[in-house]
Amino acid sequence: MTTKPAFLQQLKTFSKQIEDVLEHILPPPATRLHEAMRYSVLGGGKRLRSFFVWAASQLYDVEPTQALKAAAALELIQSYSLVHDDLPCMDNADMRRGKPSCHKVFGEATATLVGDALIPLAFETLSSLDVTPQIRLELIESLAHTIGSTGLVAGQMRDLDQEEWPRTFMGLVELQYLKTGILFGFAMEAGAILGSASVTERNSLKAYGILFGQAFQMKDDWLDGHGDEATLGKPAGQDAEKFTFLTLLGPDLLHERAENSITEAIRELHSFGERAAPLREAALYVMTQGK
Repeated sequence: MTTKPAFLQQLKTFSKQIEDVLEHILPPPATRLHEAMRYSVLGGGKRLRSFFVWAASQLYDVEPTQALKAAAALELIQSYSLVHDDLPCMDNADMRRGKPSCHKVFGEATATLVGDALIPLAFETLSSLDVTPQIRLELIESLAHTIGSTGLVAGQMRDLDQEEWPRTFMGLVELQYLKTGILFGFAMEAGAILGSASVTERNSLKAYGILFGQAFQMKDDWLDGHGDEATLGKPAGQDAEKFTFLTLLGPDLLHERAENSITEAIRELHSFGERAAPLREAALYVMTQGK
């Protein structure tokens, strides 16, 4: 089993690779909009979602350049969602990834346009992949469904209307699936699509991503209540007034539920054997957060 520092080194190596790809994909900073796009995407973030695209694709020996481009497309989507989440009309967050959020540096209007510009750039990146037309189409369709009005956007809408949905564990699971788990699920599914995986394997990998995302969000809720700004890259306690896994479950039950989700996620990788070691290590690493 890879130790915690070894996994972090693995992620660090990947992060450097994906940063280089993103640097190439993003327009040069010749305009204020392009400067703001680069500010929001480059130089920060865990890169876990894009790492999962790459790790899942390597189960099928997908050509690394194509896997990295697909991973970069998801990183663009992740960045768009964070820029829009931070807007004053949404979460009104001043810090992101250890630096002032996009709207604090470039203004609310420019930040809105940054998100608007990153979405088509992500789809353009997928459309340029050197893969079969069928694989390109499946990736584009899956991403469109993931981030649309029944996916990521629905999650943000529900988050804004917290009084309108059930304040129960399952209600919270559904909310956080739409806001967090759905992108992890897409990441794994994208790797499977690139590898022309069977329906069974594709479903197993997507399930792993969703379960991982659930545990990741639980641990993130714990860190928001107990971590510090250096760890989080943003002020702690931003979600203190929200209905979260921490406020619902308390720390002990939260850790128990998170570990159950991780155990289930790892079980989904059983048929892949040792090839799935990086994904198991990522899951086990998440279990150490908040301990």
